[in-house]
Amino acid sequence: MSDNKSTPNADWSLPGFDFAKLIESCQISGVDMMSLIDMEKKNIDALTEVNRSAYESWRNLMARQTEVFQETMKAIAAEASNETVAGRRTEIARQGFENALANMRQLAETATESQKQTIEIMRRRFEEGMAAMRTRGGSA
Repeated sequence: MSDNKSTPNADWSLPGFDFAKLIESCQISGVDMMSLIDMEKKNIDALTEVNRSAYESWRNLMARQTEVFQETMKAIAAEASNETVAGRRTEIARQGFENALANMRQLAETATESQKQTIEIMRRRFEEGMAAMRTRGGSA
């Protein structure tokens, strides 16, 4: 995954294809086609950012779940090899349960934060689009 977090500088050109000439040939009276295209580019950029954020969050969540699983398995193996554990099985089970709950809470908080970031990206793009429409008198 690329570390490039910004998409506004994305290259929208296609080799050998002049998109501007195509748009000029499709002029509709009273409609600024270039503004419409610009708005759609911004929408696509916002969706790209949302997808990148969602992917990174998912990847981080999976990595953390893997860490939690590995830590839990190591702890279980260490306790199982300890012969003095026989009388403390209930306490060990309780501690394991508490650790699992704490880890689940942390993972849920991570997922919630990811969702907040995604919603913020979409909200920001919606507001930008609405502002552009107001500025251009509804032609954007």
